[in-house]
Amino acid sequence: MIVTCHIFKEMDDYTTSLDPETEMSCTLYLFRDVQNSDEIRKKLMNGELSCSIIKAAIVVDPLQIIVAANKAAINAKMDRLTTKSLYTEVLFNLSISKNISRALTEFGIHNNDINILVVLIHKEHDEKLMSKTIIDCIKGEKVPISRLAEFKDIELIEKMYKIERDELNISSLTDSVVSRISCKDFISIK
Repeated sequence: MIVTCHIFKEMDDYTTSLDPETEMSCTLYLFRDVQNSDEIRKKLMNGELSCSIIKAAIVVDPLQIIVAANKAAINAKMDRLTTKSLYTEVLFNLSISKNISRALTEFGIHNNDINILVVLIHKEHDEKLMSKTIIDCIKGEKVPISRLAEFKDIELIEKMYKIERDELNISSLTDSVVSRISCKDFISIK
């Protein structure tokens, strides 16, 4: 798996190329004080929005999302999705669980979530067209991705990824989370 980080600073969004074989990129948008999470969730479930929307509280670093998105894009390219869509595959890849329902519940947004991260996987020049519909339906403040750390819940992240304090003496939280996501297919964490 190769992830090439080409970050384009455009209105404080975050875009990076995924594995070259996929010919896809990933763009992240961060929103706070979202007032219509229930409406957004319904649109996602009905397939009206082509994106993943994740609780900002469980994201340590954009790298966490990029690794999951890259795995999803590769699986889609190889016709090996575990879930029904590219965007549910991102949520599934974020989880250390192999239970799809659990992964979607843990990482997908709920009706009362107010800080969210939007994940788009797209061809290089399709991002603007795809993002307009999504951004227009979110009633909240779009903020720079550089503010992501303000919204993370470290205790929740450590619990979800089963990270012990001792581990953080030799590894960063980001490295521990990304390692678990990357190795999910090969190990079982109890």
